[in-house]
Amino acid sequence: MSDVLLTLYCAAADGELIADHIGEAQQTMVHLRNEQVFGRDFADASPSERVMGQLRRCALEVIVPHDAIAPLVASINALGRAAPVRWHTVPILSAGRLS
Repeated sequence: MSDVLLTLYCAAADGELIADHIGEAQQTMVHLRNEQVFGRDFADASPSERVMGQLRRCALEVIVPHDAIAPLVASINALGRAAPVRWHTVPILSAGRLS
């Protein structure tokens, strides 16, 4: 099966927990970066999660096989997180390393 780029957006407090979990589960490198998001949060957020103005969160990116997505997302859902996590995938059409 082909590889995909999995991107997750989570509360800053959950970033390291989720990054450690993914790294252990997939035995791969996880990119974690802090973000500031300006504007309105998504309409599906509960009233306590809705943000107008500035939101501090983390984005995590990892390349994994497509068939690993469902079990990985399920295992992240089972973690003791402080807040909800949004995620999406995009196919990796090509990749490489330049030296």
